[in-house]
Amino acid sequence: MTTSALTAPQQHSETRDEAKAPDGEDQAQRAAASAALQRAAGAGEAAAAWVRELAGRQSEEDHARALERAADAIARASSREIIPGSDGLLTEELRYTLAADVVLGASHTTGTLPELHGGERLALVAVCALAAALPSCVLGDLERELTVLTGELAAATEAGRGATAAGDARVLPVRKPRTLGHEHGDPLDRLAYRRVFDSAAESFEIALHYQDGRGEQARAEALHNALAAAGPGIAAAAMLRVADDPALGLDPDQWEHLHLIAAELDLRVVEDLGGANGDGLTDPARPRLA
Repeated sequence: MTTSALTAPQQHSETRDEAKAPDGEDQAQRAAASAALQRAAGAGEAAAAWVRELAGRQSEEDHARALERAADAIARASSREIIPGSDGLLTEELRYTLAADVVLGASHTTGTLPELHGGERLALVAVCALAAALPSCVLGDLERELTVLTGELAAATEAGRGATAAGDARVLPVRKPRTLGHEHGDPLDRLAYRRVFDSAAESFEIALHYQDGRGEQARAEALHNALAAAGPGIAAAAMLRVADDPALGLDPDQWEHLHLIAAELDLRVVEDLGGANGDGLTDPARPRLA
């Protein structure tokens, strides 16, 4: 059977395209794996930087050196040790350095523990364990496994930094909690206070007006209306105060959750305190009583 002139080039072209497809897929896979490797290295560097901060806080030089070694091992395990085609195993030295007893520092020589805040020890163990696991990703689906572990490494580092910030805040002198009030120097506080005050005053006057302002019951009802109008704004402001307290060590998701609840209570007050409705300096008018 004779092949037509039209059919032959078509078959040749299809064969050539099919031959190119695997190469294109391989190139895409290599690019994805390269990007995953870069993300892992970046997460490792961020984790190592945090551990070096812990080392810099130590009064015992031996503890500082132990944490510095752990930081170097984290950076190495998350970058140079992830070798596609290798057996995925860490050297004995790296396995020892990244073991869970990193939280003990050099206690065998100092007789003391490293100076770590509550929450930092758990985060430190998690960071070391995750970094130690990264090289084994070359034995499976490198891109997928590396992406998952890299995300967890970044989360553990963030938790550690949150614990560090909270611990640092707890050792500062205790300050009297600040409530929402017109006497505070913060112009945004005054702006939010004026909004809450105006709402309460308006509700009070309206209720008093419709009840002719006569009798104790009328004034009690007016006061009830005023408190109901002011309550959500005061609660929203208090929730922002709690969310922004560094001593709690809230992670970004927890912080955002509290801010969302505050916004549901009184969005305008949240906007006032955040500066979305001006700087609080351009409207010097005092709250109106009626």
